[in-house]
Amino acid sequence: GKMHSFKTFINEEKNLHLEHIEDEVLNNGVDGTRQAINFLRGLRDMLAGSTKSGKQVRITVKWDGAPAIFAGINPDNGKFFVGTKGVFNKNPKLNYTPEDIDKNHPVEGLNRKLKLALEFLPELGIQGVVQGDMMYSQEDLQDETIDSEEYLTFKPNTIVYAVPKNSNLAKQISLSKFGIVFHTRYVGDSLSEMDANFDVDVSKMSKTPNVWFRDAEYEDVSGSASMTEK
Repeated sequence: GKMHSFKTFINEEKNLHLEHIEDEVLNNGVDGTRQAINFLRGLRDMLAGSTKSGKQVRITVKWDGAPAIFAGINPDNGKFFVGTKGVFNKNPKLNYTPEDIDKNHPVEGLNRKLKLALEFLPELGIQGVVQGDMMYSQEDLQDETIDSEEYLTFKPNTIVYAVPKNSNLAKQISLSKFGIVFHTRYVGDSLSEMDANFDVDVSKMSKTPNVWFRDAEYEDVSGSASMTEK
C-alpha cells in the first residue's frame, strides 16, 4: 500500500499532544499498527539513503521547550496575537496587548515570556498562525563548565541544552531576547476552524537578531549524505 506521510500518520487533532508511535497500536488497533509499520519502513528507507517509495519522509525533531507559544494573525480580525495553550478554547485567550497578557496570564514567568513574544515575534513577519516551543529567554541562560569546556546552557523543560561558548550559535543566542522552535502551522479561515499541519517554513520568516528561531524539521539529506547498509 502507499506509504503514509508523517502528516497523515499523526492524527489531525489540534496538536496539543503528539503521540508516541507505539501508542498508535493501542489508539487505532490494526490500522494504527499498520500505519506505525509503514512509517518505520519509510524512516528506515530514509536513513538507508534509498528512496524506494520515491517519497521523502518528513521527520520532525521533538524539541523540549516551554511554554508552548501560538502566534500570528487572527484571520477573524487581521490582528497579530500571541497565546499559549488555550487559543483554541471556546472562549479563546488571545493576547493583542501587554494588558491582555496581564489579564489572561498573570503568573510571573509565563507573563514575562508572552510579553517578549508579543514584542518581538512581529519582526518575523509570520504568515497565518504558527505554534512553537520557547527555548529560553535571557534570564534562563547560564554559563557552565562541562568536562572543562565552557558552555552556554538553558533548561526550558526537562532537558538541558548546552552550546559551546565560543561558537557562532552561542553568540546569536546571547544577543537574542529569546529562542523559539516552530513545529506546527495552522490554516483556516477562522481561528475556531483551523487545521494543524507540520510544514512550517521558517525560510519565509524575516531574520532578526532579537529572536533566535528554527523549525523542527530534520533534514532529509538522502542522496548527498546517508547511512550505508553496513
